[in-house]
Amino acid sequence: MLVHDSLREAIQKKIVVGFAFNEKNYIGSPHALGETDGVAHVLIYRGEDAHQKGVAPTGQWSCLPLTGISDLKMLPSEPFHIGHPDAHDLKGLHTVEIRVA
Repeated sequence: MLVHDSLREAIQKKIVVGFAFNEKNYIGSPHALGETDGVAHVLIYRGEDAHQKGVAPTGQWSCLPLTGISDLKMLPSEPFHIGHPDAHDLKGLHTVEIRVA
């Protein structure tokens, strides 16, 4: 399955993904898929979210080009980050194809 299709499914089903980006391994919760300057990108919360009261998430929002993503796998047993990106983070995508509802 293509990276784009897998990320689309992960966004629809709110599934955490594991992936390599620029040869480093990450986990993250993808929240939106779209384009920036004609290049496909994903807005993703990279890092962990324990979902425990009083424990802050330990991650950051990133807008990553799909061309740099490899070894993508679904991690349905991991907790999905339920926070929402702010306006600054959303500016990373010029057009949005799909986003978390």
